[in-house]
Amino acid sequence: MPPTPLIRTMTENDSTASIIHEASQIIRQGGVLACATDTGYLLGVNGLNVAAIRKVYQIKGRSFDKPIHLVVPDLNMAQELGEIHQQAEAVFHHFLPGPLTVIVKKKEVVPELLVSGLEGVGLRIPENKVLLDLVTAAGVPITATSANRSGLATPFRVTEVLTELGDAVQDVDLILDQGHTQHGMPSTILDMTHIPARIVREGPVTAAMLKAYL
Repeated sequence: MPPTPLIRTMTENDSTASIIHEASQIIRQGGVLACATDTGYLLGVNGLNVAAIRKVYQIKGRSFDKPIHLVVPDLNMAQELGEIHQQAEAVFHHFLPGPLTVIVKKKEVVPELLVSGLEGVGLRIPENKVLLDLVTAAGVPITATSANRSGLATPFRVTEVLTELGDAVQDVDLILDQGHTQHGMPSTILDMTHIPARIVREGPVTAAMLKAYL
């Protein structure tokens, strides 16, 4: 069996300063961690570090033509990464933090590798205090791709992360265990790069809830 990475146990609202500091240092140094969002466990690296992003693709066995989304702590960081037009800003204010990923036109700071050469970047503000505190402490967006091998099931607890990653888990530097995630399904994805907006994947935020913004 592969060696198990370091696991720290936390509750959703327990932002223990020492653990957040440890995790943010890993992110800043180009390392990889697995932690909970509100919709599953993700593999998180510095979303502006090309070498770290490449590492995530390799751990997942993910094709480079599949883009990876980003977690941001607030609208301010989102505006640094993407073009948040008026309609997108309304969606951010109404639905986030929450189980929704919003795709907007990316700015130059976002690496081409992350978006697979596409014009848009997916941005998330999850309803998870630990993760938002972590991104704030790191000072950079982190990747929001599920902590599994490409094509396998989204993990909703740490035991599933270990199972779904298999031998690749040895390349993860730290796992933050927050138990089962709030929602048992992936986030809704809303593409707002062009108007009218388009639902790419329906999840906890339904088409009926988004109707006024489509």
